[in-house]
Amino acid sequence: MLDATAPVTTHASPRDRVPPLVPDVEDIQRGYAHLGCEERSVRGTPVRLFTFPHGSRDVSRTVVCLPGLGASGRSFAPMEPLADAYRLLLWTPPLKTPATHTPLQWNLAVLNHPEARLPARFALMGSSYGSLVSIAYALEHPARVKALVLVSPVAGVRRVRRLALTLSTLVRAPRPLAYVFAPTVARVLGGSALPPEARAEIVREARRLSPLELMRRLRDILAADFLHRLGELRVPTLIIEGGRDLLVPPSAARDVAARVPGAELEFLKTASHLPYMSHPQAFNARVSDFLARHLD
Repeated sequence: MLDATAPVTTHASPRDRVPPLVPDVEDIQRGYAHLGCEERSVRGTPVRLFTFPHGSRDVSRTVVCLPGLGASGRSFAPMEPLADAYRLLLWTPPLKTPATHTPLQWNLAVLNHPEARLPARFALMGSSYGSLVSIAYALEHPARVKALVLVSPVAGVRRVRRLALTLSTLVRAPRPLAYVFAPTVARVLGGSALPPEARAEIVREARRLSPLELMRRLRDILAADFLHRLGELRVPTLIIEGGRDLLVPPSAARDVAARVPGAELEFLKTASHLPYMSHPQAFNARVSDFLARHLD
């Protein structure tokens, strides 16, 4: 006689297995797992630096890439086609910053510290929160920045949709709510064209960040007020914005471009907040053209 209380074991084939909505922290997605990773201690803070194993080693063509809120440098993996021509350093901000500094202040200090071992001059690419760090760094250390690429730029909170900022905090919702909300947040940020592995990478990495650190970085964005200083920038600047960005409206990108002397503005009409992940071919082509004119 069968025991109705006994568990029933089934053996699903690999194609029938459904991946978890929120991947484990250790689960690195296909297309993102092949990057080299070096951990550097800067001012006593561990910093992860991802690189393409067979990429350029030409220091004069270094591009330091700063990711968005809660993401790691690994999110720039779709930029691999540019790695033959440029030395791409995919920088990950420290997971924890000391209470003595705001996360923005600490990231600026870490980037500029000798222990970071960055070249004397380099190009800087920042996405979303990374763009805020990039703008602040270029204003504070203009002699070190050769060129700027600002993706979905954040320069002043009045041009950022607060609803989307609030939504981003749901990535840190306690389980089981995180299983419901985190993929939704990733879809909002990445748009409908974001591949599943890119969405999973965003969710997986964001879950490494503590709720306190996330809120401290959100406060950096809410306190951001660099719009009035953008006219001080004297560095070649490219601004890339998704036409369907639900966090930074296209009008914000136009405003930033209008304030930065000589800035170039490129819209990817069907992209959202993370065009380098959702539309890598178009994104890479535009960035490659810009860097070829300003890093050669």
